[in-house]
Amino acid sequence: MKTKIYLLVATLFATTTLIAQTTADAKKAADEAAKTLTAGKADLKEGWTKSGTLNLSGTQAGINNEWEKVNGGEQSFIGIKGIVDYNFDRKKGKTNWLNSFRGRYGVAKTTSTGDAFLKNDDYLNFNSIYGKEFRKNWSYAGYFGLESQFENAFMTPGFIKFGPGILYKPNVHFSVLMSPLMVQVTTKLKSSLKNVDAFGVEAGKSVAFGLGAFVQVNANYDLAKGVNYKSTTTLYSNYLKNPGNVVFDMNNLFTFTVNKYIGATLLLNARYNDVEISGMQIQHALGLGLNYKL
Repeated sequence: MKTKIYLLVATLFATTTLIAQTTADAKKAADEAAKTLTAGKADLKEGWTKSGTLNLSGTQAGINNEWEKVNGGEQSFIGIKGIVDYNFDRKKGKTNWLNSFRGRYGVAKTTSTGDAFLKNDDYLNFNSIYGKEFRKNWSYAGYFGLESQFENAFMTPGFIKFGPGILYKPNVHFSVLMSPLMVQVTTKLKSSLKNVDAFGVEAGKSVAFGLGAFVQVNANYDLAKGVNYKSTTTLYSNYLKNPGNVVFDMNNLFTFTVNKYIGATLLLNARYNDVEISGMQIQHALGLGLNYKL
């Protein structure tokens, strides 16, 4: 009987000790997580905050004659893509000036194109938001944005947006800009398209004007050591023409850093604009190559 009592007491003591240790470990882990979350939600630092990625990647693939006869496809594929993604923000007192530049340019050569490299990606985007806080995390803001491409038909199409709005920015990783009155200027500057109805610009004209509601959501998070995720999503509804047709644009960039000079990028982009085509446009690209943090 005494032996059973001793065993029971020993078991209760061991269980109590284990529970106490587990509770202490859980509390310690919760405290560390809270500290990390608090640090991640810090306000913008005074002065300039700059960050970005410069990536040059290549892709090569090939099949032999027998594989092509059975499965089809190109016998040879070579692709080269360059990506620049850069943010430069400034905080001074209650004012925030947020700027971003994103650019992509890619070419590819396949068996069917011979020796010629053909463009398969061309994108240029600049955004600037200037805001003054009227309460914590909220600011009156002015917005300017330009979107086009580098080569061949600059600003064809081109999209210029500007207008007032409200900026919500609770931390350095996330922001939302909302504007009920955003001006959009759509350009079609290529001379060969002047007499063509394209991109929402009428034949015989080079520009078209719009006024509508606009929302932009930005996110920038380190998901793990060496893994960064950046996203920009915009929604625009033109009051002057088919306001029910909302233009949706989402750009996602995952950057995987191996070391200071080697890394990989994954692009996942989606766009819907019924003026361009009635359907969702999807783009993805995975590249490995030279990578440098700006």
